[in-house]
Amino acid sequence: MNLSHLKFVKATAELSSFSRAAEFCNVTQPTLSNGVSKLEEELGEKIFTRTTRSVKITPFGDMLLPKIASILQLEDLIIQSAKEFSNPGSVVLKIGMSPLVSTMFITPLTNSYKAQNSKHEVLLIEDNLSVLDAKLKNLELDLILVPSLKKISDKNALPLYEEDLFLINDHGDAASSTVMVDDIRDETFVMVPDSCGLSEITRSLLRTTRKEIKEYEGKALSYQVLADWAAHGLGSAVLPRSKILPHIPKKQIWKPDEPARISFEARWVSTDNKPLKNLVRHFRKNIAQIVNGIAD
Repeated sequence: MNLSHLKFVKATAELSSFSRAAEFCNVTQPTLSNGVSKLEEELGEKIFTRTTRSVKITPFGDMLLPKIASILQLEDLIIQSAKEFSNPGSVVLKIGMSPLVSTMFITPLTNSYKAQNSKHEVLLIEDNLSVLDAKLKNLELDLILVPSLKKISDKNALPLYEEDLFLINDHGDAASSTVMVDDIRDETFVMVPDSCGLSEITRSLLRTTRKEIKEYEGKALSYQVLADWAAHGLGSAVLPRSKILPHIPKKQIWKPDEPARISFEARWVSTDNKPLKNLVRHFRKNIAQIVNGIAD
């Protein structure tokens, strides 16, 4: 086992394609495929199921993903710590992000910032909301990217983007691409743990003054498992588009007069950090262009 093999697995899981993962990792497809196969052989279980048309992660692989992400984050922290030690004048901006944040949004934004600030490093750290909040308050993180769970005016917050919400289940009108919130409130919903914010967003969307929503007793540990459970009849699930693999059938959720959406924001604490101010300024200037690119 080596770190390259773990990176290959993470990229393949996120992109659902060996060819796209190989391009992302700057290796040939045979190199990536062989690396994944060697790791599977070493661990004694399949991480992906492969067909001529698709690559799908197995339950075993899905169990490994959070551990792989943690190991790779530690690698990034070690590298950045070494850079800071050997070059005390270097600038490392640590950005915490919820698992709900789309990499299609944050990657172009941070890459464009680094392209304009060659002496600045940006370290992305994915974690749950409570951990991100605590690290931000303790100044262990410079900035966090999280779903907006409450509408609160804050001078140290910046709205980022919105994503449409979709319903996944194994029933209903297959010919329809949309569904109204009022028509799904009586269904049973499968959930992930409360730590990322998706469950609270789902409850807020479906809750009425009359009753709470019905929830499946078990909890999925990832968005892909959540979608698989819903697609195979354990209940219904609500997810933003970026967290749904292309092969999973879905319906856009509508309120009476607008699509149901999830909003994201950047938050920070420090107000006297010049590199952080520069980063926030870059975010403000480039958000619209990045969001338009995602939409296109």
